[in-house]
Amino acid sequence: MAGIKDIASICGVSAATVSRVLNGDPTLSVTDAVRSAVKAEAERVGYKTPRQRRSSLLRIILMLSPVDKPGFEDRLLKQLEAIAHNMGMCLSLSPFPEKADGIIALGEFSQEEINYFHSIADSLLLINNLGSDYSYDSIMIDYSNAEKQVLDYFLSRGIERIGYIGGYFHRSSSVIGRRRAEEFRKLLEERKLLKEDWFRIGTMDKASGYESTMAMEEVPDGLFISDPDTAKGVFKALAERGARPLTVTYNNFFPGLVEEGEELRIFTQDVWFTAFRMLKEKMKGEREQSLSVFSPARLSDNTASLKQGEKE
Repeated sequence: MAGIKDIASICGVSAATVSRVLNGDPTLSVTDAVRSAVKAEAERVGYKTPRQRRSSLLRIILMLSPVDKPGFEDRLLKQLEAIAHNMGMCLSLSPFPEKADGIIALGEFSQEEINYFHSIADSLLLINNLGSDYSYDSIMIDYSNAEKQVLDYFLSRGIERIGYIGGYFHRSSSVIGRRRAEEFRKLLEERKLLKEDWFRIGTMDKASGYESTMAMEEVPDGLFISDPDTAKGVFKALAERGARPLTVTYNNFFPGLVEEGEELRIFTQDVWFTAFRMLKEKMKGEREQSLSVFSPARLSDNTASLKQGEKE
């Protein structure tokens, strides 16, 4: 594609003049003939300024409830910006000055909040909030299947001495980590595999993971760890104890955080590609009917997601 220098050469002006004309600089003093020639040549070769390219992108707001520890919001935005841009979208965590083209909302939101989303964008996709009026698309993560995958993984390898090391993080009205712990405890109880010494709940951090692991009388043959931060402490303690159980670490969003063993990825890249594609279909009028998609977590070794082309 032709650039500013090409247009400048054809029109017989400087590249700076071309840039100022195309960006509408009111202080530029050139003849109307020059302005017209520059704009005509830019249109002929299909050149757009960075501002024009940004304005042509669909404007998407990412709304996030407190589903993870503070700081995940900006990090997730950074991870998703490239995907969105490649699909012709500009992604923001904050509402645009004017109405947005679409909203992706992750987590639990009240009907009042959903009504507000509708007031600033016609197209809406909710993740983990199914609703009942079918006026928007939704993606639901199959969490119960996620923990079952972990238990089945251990049992398929003949491991029945299974433990859980996790933590709770209190944020706003949410308790992060509670659901995954309760679900796995229930699965162990149903199979009569629960041993209290091997089921440890602390805080969601490295120190708690270390202390919980060191406090066990003996280390089980399989460990499910609630999050990558806790896992750092668990792996340190296991090394000191000379224990090598099979491990699976629950990892919500970001590839590359799990140091050892297997990881249970909840939000894979496929989830986000699907979300952006579904939203774009509705915004472009390619589909009228709303859809609900259920997505499983993915259990894989901690390098598999990177092998699939995901980047930290």
